[in-house]
Amino acid sequence: MKAIILAAFVVSAAVAVARSSENLEVGSLASGSSSPNVASKGAYAGSVVEIEIEDESLKDLGKFKYWGKVLDEVESGKAKAVILRINAAEGYLEETERLMERLLRLKVPSYALIEKQALGEGALLALAATSIFMTPESIIGGAGLFSSEEEGGTGDLAQHHSRLLATIRRVVTSQGHSQELIQALFKPGDRERRFGEVLVPAGTVLTLTAQEAASQVDGEPLLATAVVGTPGDLLSAVGLSGAELVRAQAAARPVVIRSGAVEGEEASVDETGEPERKEEGPEIPGKTQEESFEGKLVVLTVGKDDLMNKQSFKFWRRMLRRAEDEKAKAVLFDLDTPGGYAFETKEIMSEITRLKIPSYAFVNENALSAGALMSVATNGIYMSPEGTIGAAGLVSGGGAEIGEMMRKKLHSSFEAQIRSVAEKRGHDPELIRAMMIPEDRDRVFGEVVVRAGELLTLTASEATSMRGGRPLLAKGVASSIEEIAEFEGIDSAAIVRAEATAFENVAWWVSKWSFLLILVGMAAAYAELKAPGFGIGGAISLLAFGTFFFGNYMAGNLANYELVALFVLGIVLIAVELFLIPGTGVTGIAGVLCLLGALLLGTVDKIDWNDWKVGDFSGSLLDLLRGPAFTLGTGLLGGSFLVVLLMRFLPSAPLFRVFVSKQELAGGASIATQASSARCEDRMGLTGEALTDLRPSGKVALTGEELDVIADGAFIKKGSKVRVLRQDGMKIVVGVIESS
Repeated sequence: MKAIILAAFVVSAAVAVARSSENLEVGSLASGSSSPNVASKGAYAGSVVEIEIEDESLKDLGKFKYWGKVLDEVESGKAKAVILRINAAEGYLEETERLMERLLRLKVPSYALIEKQALGEGALLALAATSIFMTPESIIGGAGLFSSEEEGGTGDLAQHHSRLLATIRRVVTSQGHSQELIQALFKPGDRERRFGEVLVPAGTVLTLTAQEAASQVDGEPLLATAVVGTPGDLLSAVGLSGAELVRAQAAARPVVIRSGAVEGEEASVDETGEPERKEEGPEIPGKTQEESFEGKLVVLTVGKDDLMNKQSFKFWRRMLRRAEDEKAKAVLFDLDTPGGYAFETKEIMSEITRLKIPSYAFVNENALSAGALMSVATNGIYMSPEGTIGAAGLVSGGGAEIGEMMRKKLHSSFEAQIRSVAEKRGHDPELIRAMMIPEDRDRVFGEVVVRAGELLTLTASEATSMRGGRPLLAKGVASSIEEIAEFEGIDSAAIVRAEATAFENVAWWVSKWSFLLILVGMAAAYAELKAPGFGIGGAISLLAFGTFFFGNYMAGNLANYELVALFVLGIVLIAVELFLIPGTGVTGIAGVLCLLGALLLGTVDKIDWNDWKVGDFSGSLLDLLRGPAFTLGTGLLGGSFLVVLLMRFLPSAPLFRVFVSKQELAGGASIATQASSARCEDRMGLTGEALTDLRPSGKVALTGEELDVIADGAFIKKGSKVRVLRQDGMKIVVGVIESS
């Protein structure tokens, strides 16, 4: 029964993982009140709906989709008005523009309540509302959406700014704001400007306090209708003091705006001319939806410890694949690292050289050892003024020297790939070799001399020095990523830094310590099956295995809902073996194989698995499974050791003594009146009949009860008379009663 309960709980975990990993076609409703219940159709009727726009939420694509859904519900549900409670600064500009357009089309009044700040995109959103209200300590301003150096820009950036200015002018005209005032909020001017008592110096953008925004100019508020303390005060100011105020809940289902057609498929639009919205399944709780890399310069940070973290390599590989799939403009590695793992660096170099989009390395201050090799694999290297690159000698994991024979083997393995990469990227292979392998002679590369027995390390000036009419290694010296983008002619591309979220970092730790979760889950499951009732052991086992599958799934491994289902199948088969058809062995063995298969494949890297299936993986299937097999083996070995300890010490633990009565069988005849001894404390010496073969476990009938028991010694045939010999809380041991 306990195994069935465990299986039921793990099935629930499987469903949860499945819903987070697949787009399910299940309908969902938007919410409409501050209560936790989801709003049904018409729940907003006659109400004023609050939408919170908090700090950082303008950088979450999922939020924009949710807000659009809420506005649709507000309009169709015939709400009286919408209040946007804004405390936000910068965010995604294009998505903010779309939300502004939606607010302009809204058929009910919208009011912006600035609670602390509305800067940049936050200010743009406030302007699209019917009226603006501000709390006493709040501010509003453009914070330089258009800086002076961007004026006259070329390419996509200039076109986008021109389009944005047109949108702002349309919003200003629609909501009755001053064109000159709004221009001062977002764009610095070449002359001093004055608005009532507010002075804007030349070359600056305007930021207004609440009092300044609500000040009167020619009998009209400068920008804000009034300064209020609460949303209730706002309702009173607009004549809606009797209206019910409800808060939009985050239960609206996200949607995807199909901004482009898939190959062979036409993109469709709705009756309003907007791109058709396609619903997608629920997102993972706590995970911010990622911004698209399309047309952007993607920056990957390689910090001091990153090359010593194997999960960093997995993250970079995933980001490189994603940048290529989403047609990013280029990828740039921002390096400041003393080095790290050699073989993982070798693999990421192969990944970089296979990229179909340009890649660059910014040595921002150090790219030593593995960092230098990683830089060589890119299409171009740029140095910061204080940057250094080189010293890529191979050492052991602890930094110590390695044996001569092993060193020769490693040099032979690495040198072939490094030479191939260097030639492909147009570098001198001997220069890169000088970074890796010391020689007993001096080596000269232009003005740079590498002394005998030393490794090559280049400064910024040396790396960019000319040799044979071309730079020695680096294309140039740059002070920032923006300068590199300008050098490469991609300065019109937006720069986005791809960083692992806290959610992903936790998942990486789960993946790293998966063997501990297997160990704990295995031992806790054993303790639960041997203890009375369902309690702490079962809860710990569920938590351990649930964390194992969900964490590995989030870390980019194969632990998806199919493997969870395989794991559950294994539990069910083992339960069938123990409780329904004990002694057959077939279902039990099949169940164990299902469990082991799910746990083994759950830690396999998804990218490696896909590469292996299409023949792009550098090793064999054995190489692919070596790491996961070690994780599984370590967990099983540790779990087995812990189970032995539990068998030995758990029955005598103080916690178990409360539930367990240990007795020995007294000599003499069996107890005559067994019917009066139904409690577990009185089972010692009871006799009964074997309902199944005991091999050695099985079932017996004792005083009308059907109990799981273990035979003491030899096999006991079904139908044999048995007697309870001992009971220690973990098991009931019986022996056969020999015929007289």
